[in-house]
Amino acid sequence: MQADVLGSIRVNYNALSAVQRRIADFVQQNAEKVMFQSITELAQACETSETTIMRFLRKVGFTSYQVFRVELAQGLQQENPRYVCSDISRDDSTDEIREKVISATVNSLQDIRTLLPDEIIEKAAAEILEARFIYIFALGASGYIAGDFFHKLVRLGFKCSFCQDPHLMAIQSSHFERGDLVICVSHSGESDIILESGMAAKSLGIPLLALTSYPRSSLALAADTVLLSSSAETAYRPDAMSSRILQLTIIDVLTIVLTLKKGQSGIEAVGRSQRAVARQKR
Repeated sequence: MQADVLGSIRVNYNALSAVQRRIADFVQQNAEKVMFQSITELAQACETSETTIMRFLRKVGFTSYQVFRVELAQGLQQENPRYVCSDISRDDSTDEIREKVISATVNSLQDIRTLLPDEIIEKAAAEILEARFIYIFALGASGYIAGDFFHKLVRLGFKCSFCQDPHLMAIQSSHFERGDLVICVSHSGESDIILESGMAAKSLGIPLLALTSYPRSSLALAADTVLLSSSAETAYRPDAMSSRILQLTIIDVLTIVLTLKKGQSGIEAVGRSQRAVARQKR
């Protein structure tokens, strides 16, 4: 793992070709901007191709653009620590940290009104209601969010599965059929196996619903419907922080919409689910 992106660029600068030096110069002069950019956007900014960007990355010690962005963000954060919220400092008291985290989360929740327009909720609900079977895929921390999504859909009586294992994702992806729906949950929208499953669905004409934080991510660009949990201006971080609260809230909103659209059958499905769980308790 490359700990210092800019340092690695400087060390390897003399070994770069002319066009690679142009990329290096752009990254060094616009590091904060590059954190927000997809590989396509960086290539356009440097007037070159994505293939050339990847050659440049390999020259400076990276095989993945996603890892490059993460390491770049972490390196800049070490120079100017931002912690959970941009205004938290080392000297803050526990009380100050609590209030700043709460404030940042509340502000993020307010953004849902803009990030989640009515037509997107309606479209996502329609895709779920029309699906023969629903596949939900996620990895790592996003798995906890996807698990909540799965739990709520099962309670409503939807036929669905939830998978976090890359091998099982590949197997399930090979059995997609017309009428299915694939839901991919990924904070970054750049996980290879998630993208592979999503593209497998697309190749068969199966709707792809994405729950992600970055509107310009590969997953968001590929999806038919995007439930967005962060704005384009949100600073890039390798881990979901307040965005996970937004994602759970989005799932709650969608679940209630689905319940009402199912009408009496939805209410009865929730009732049966509650009774089934109650029988497992004393």
